[in-house]
Amino acid sequence: MNYRHAFHAGNHADILKHVCLALVIEHLKHKAAPFAVMDTHGGRGVYALDGQEAQRSPEWREGVGRIWDWTDAPAALAPYLAALRAVNEDGGLLTYPGSPVIALAGMREHDRLIACELHPEEAGALRRRLDDDPRAQVHQRNGFEAMGALLPFTERRGLVLIDPPYEDRDHETIQSIRALRAALDRFGHGIYMWWRPVKDVRETDMADAELLHGRTLNALRVDLAVDRVTPEGRLVASSVLIVNPPYTLAPALSEALPALAARLALSDGAGWRLESIGA
Repeated sequence: MNYRHAFHAGNHADILKHVCLALVIEHLKHKAAPFAVMDTHGGRGVYALDGQEAQRSPEWREGVGRIWDWTDAPAALAPYLAALRAVNEDGGLLTYPGSPVIALAGMREHDRLIACELHPEEAGALRRRLDDDPRAQVHQRNGFEAMGALLPFTERRGLVLIDPPYEDRDHETIQSIRALRAALDRFGHGIYMWWRPVKDVRETDMADAELLHGRTLNALRVDLAVDRVTPEGRLVASSVLIVNPPYTLAPALSEALPALAARLALSDGAGWRLESIGA
């Protein structure tokens, strides 16, 4: 694997994924019973925005750099922004938290995180970051395989975040669909978040149709574009499909998405989509 998320940390796609993640975790805390969160591709945990990789491809400047000092941000962004500020306690934007750190920021003492990362260097960095947190378990293993081995959670409730690097977009899309369908057979009432880059909206629509084929699922499709999508151009849009979405999620995102699209827009091709599908 050659992918390093440090080049892309804090971009528009991270923001969409992490806003959704933080909101789902807020909902899970409505019940006192513990829950678990699995991140199939956890990365290194945190990313230095002043580091060599981030400076070579400073996508964060057009992403989190635009919302860091957003004083009148929608209330729905509060859980995400709180997690962001927790790793930047000195007041400057120097660090971006990855999904495992975003998740832990909202979790309680009796909740549990399972963070998977196959790449040895990234997994080592993630383990060093989370070693002191008793809620966190770091597995250096294939995240799709971990879904088969570790679901259902012993807590019987929780969230699975599926966010592969998409070095081979077609192959990893197929892997995600197969893993999701198998997981739903074992842990049907779990919440699943599947993040995807969008280079062609029709391809994303077809992936959703493949996942839903022959099944009746309750799912929420969430898209954010900061520019007009073209298959040949750079990544300007992403999508999250949430299966078994909390009832609080769509209202929160209907508040957040228009404001985010306007704040992060690079052209009049920016936009958003929020749609219930499957049920």
